[in-house]
Amino acid sequence: MWYWIIMAVLAVGCVIMLTVSFVSIGKRKAAAASGARRGNGRYDEDEEYDEAPRRRRRPQTAAPAQDRRVKKQKLRWKILLEDIDSWDKYSFTFYDAVGIGRSQDGSMYEKFLSIIGDGRVSKLHCAVIRRGDKLYLKDEGSRNGTYLNGVRIDRPVVIQRDDIIGIGETRLEVQKILRESPDTGAR
Repeated sequence: MWYWIIMAVLAVGCVIMLTVSFVSIGKRKAAAASGARRGNGRYDEDEEYDEAPRRRRRPQTAAPAQDRRVKKQKLRWKILLEDIDSWDKYSFTFYDAVGIGRSQDGSMYEKFLSIIGDGRVSKLHCAVIRRGDKLYLKDEGSRNGTYLNGVRIDRPVVIQRDDIIGIGETRLEVQKILRESPDTGAR
């Protein structure tokens, strides 16, 4: 009789442990899937945004001479924007950032799109920045705000093809985003 009681207790314990394991795995998968399905591209609340990517420390072991000469090459990006109202098209090839604003001087960015005819656009309104393998739209402290698909952004947000960037009274549609490396060409 004691044998059956011990076996029943062990079986119930195993069932409880398996249930808890499957439920926790299911919750993790559901949280990951819901984040991917939402597609809002925002950072998690606990994740802090850095403008400069952090560099990993290399191991202290000595590398062969030929490996030391090989530099990691950055990916180049190409973005095509179209002003929805005037049908003007803009194309930029860059590594890190494209600034957008009313100013003629965009020297703090690799490339700069100057929106002259819109008085509601700030001098340095927003920027398209690279972060890892994605492009983000970031408001640069503009007075009238930056909008992505009609929603005002307050932190960097992932952009993709067919998104509408609203600055002042100007609306720019993202026509294409291409990523290319110097060795392999466009991807």
